[in-house]
This record gives sequence, structure tokens and C-alpha cells, in this order.
Amino acid sequence: MPSLRLTNRQRGVACARLPIFRAWQRALPLCLEFAGDQPAVLPELAEVDAYVISDRRIGKMHAEFLNDPAPTDVITFEHGEIFLGAETIARHAAEQGHSTDTELLLCLIHGLLHLNGFDDLDARRRKIMHRRQFEILEAVRGGL
Repeated sequence: MPSLRLTNRQRGVACARLPIFRAWQRALPLCLEFAGDQPAVLPELAEVDAYVISDRRIGKMHAEFLNDPAPTDVITFEHGEIFLGAETIARHAAEQGHSTDTELLLCLIHGLLHLNGFDDLDARRRKIMHRRQFEILEAVRGGL
């Protein structure tokens, strides 16, 4: 099972890094229970690094790697890096009626599921992935 590391590299959005990290650690084995239908790299990784960054920085990454300059909430790379757009996550949290910390944890779970072979490129796969990530979120988010 890979080790996890969560680093906050932005100052615009407050987050409770330690409680989020502990919940993310509890989510890891649940994410590993079911693989998606794409190649899964998560079981083979020694480490997964997640970085909370500004929307400006994630927008640049989104443009460079996915040809879309708009900020996004999460970008996952198959070598075990997850980048999280802080301001976008805060906006999504407000829209969904829950805390930024909960939305950040949801995005971390989403990244782990991508690494375990899930994708959300079509409606059917997106529905499966979203159902799984919310099940995991409910199982681990106590206190957020």
C-alpha cells in the first residue's frame, strides 16, 4: 500500500490539513478494494503525493497537460501525483452545501480512484466513479 503525503502550497483557502490527511489515509484501503476498468497503478505505487495549489497554478497545469486553461478541482497523474485547485474546491463546496475540507477530501478520494483504474470520461463511468467516491467519503469523513 502506498504512503500518502499532503502538502498545502497556497495561502488563499484555509484547510484543516491534518484531519483531512487522516481521513484520506482511512480512504486509501477502501479505494483499493475495487478497481475501475482502466489500468490501475495505485497498488504498485510506493507513494502518492497530493498538493493543494492556487487556481492560477492549476489552470496553467490544466492548459499544459489537458489543453484547457480553466482552473479545475483535481488533476491526477499516473505516477502518483494529485494536484488540487483550492479556490475551485472552495467554490464547489459552497455550491454543494458542505465544507471546503469535505470537498478537498472528496477530491483526494477522486484522485485515488483515478489511480486505481476509474475514469469519468463518459456518463456511465462518471456515475460509477462518483457513486464509489461518495460511499468512501461517507465512510471516512467523520469530523470534517
